[in-house]
Amino acid sequence: MSELTNLSSDDSLFWNGPAPVNCDVIRVFGIYLCISSFIGIICNGSLLYSFIRYKDLRSPSNIFVMFIVGMGLLASCTLLPLTGTSSIYCQWLYNRGGCFLDGIIGFLYGCSSVYLLCAVSISRCYIIIRPLNANKVTLEKCIIASCGVVLISFLWTMMPLMGWNEYTMDLGRTSCCINWYDNRPVYLSFTIVIFIFIYCIPLIILIVTNTITMIGLKRMRENIERGLQLTFSQRRIEMERRILRSITITTCGFFITWTPYSIAVLFSIFRGPDYGTPPIITSICSIFAKSSAIWIPLLYMGTSTQFRFRLVNHAAVDQPTATNRVTATQQ
Repeated sequence: MSELTNLSSDDSLFWNGPAPVNCDVIRVFGIYLCISSFIGIICNGSLLYSFIRYKDLRSPSNIFVMFIVGMGLLASCTLLPLTGTSSIYCQWLYNRGGCFLDGIIGFLYGCSSVYLLCAVSISRCYIIIRPLNANKVTLEKCIIASCGVVLISFLWTMMPLMGWNEYTMDLGRTSCCINWYDNRPVYLSFTIVIFIFIYCIPLIILIVTNTITMIGLKRMRENIERGLQLTFSQRRIEMERRILRSITITTCGFFITWTPYSIAVLFSIFRGPDYGTPPIITSICSIFAKSSAIWIPLLYMGTSTQFRFRLVNHAAVDQPTATNRVTATQQ
């Protein structure tokens, strides 16, 4: 492993060397990732199609979810098959250009998803603590905010291409990421900065905003029971509670999939690659993190009553009634 790691990225052996892991184990996870790619395309694609087709699903908060789903679809079409097929063959298959694409898409997907989750949590928190200003959270503002978040994430992904860190193969050599195992200042500083600004701070924001929202909804419900709540009806509060539940579960799913990889990276930063996490562990953690592209839409579809209600209504409309069947027979 160390010999390949010390090779220059201009050397063809650097890109074509075998993975320093148990190939039988990594192949299993490669197959899992390829299957996840197929599932992710279907789930993210169908969810994105539903947002575009049905106007009632395009609420301000759902705009952020729609952008997350769009990024998940991009990851399912590119990131998952690149890493999955390389894992099956137990070596990186796509040379430097494919590595840059894999690293950029992975970074962009992870960064934009966590920022968009923060945005949707902040918007729901604002509506609860400032109910009289809820009409200020408009569709147009959420679209602009989502585009801004994706742009900020894109700028983060460009930093390694401008010389602050770099995109290279990870220690497992079946996927690509930023160079987090080089302890030189230019690499180490970037890794620490993104760990703070793309993991720690968003996690704090999500915990604080969702806690405030939960407390606010509880107080509103108590005020209604005492006859003091006039801003939101009981039905509206229940709807907000369901939205909060859906957002919280989706957020937890995202962080559960990404936290093991973040810990593995952090451990290697301070211990060094030779004393840090074994390559097989970092590879599995990386694969687990990338599979969040399927868990986010699955969790959202499973917990969003609004989405399930729309599916039920659509199925009911498409289901032929007895009258329709008789008419069709007569024709």
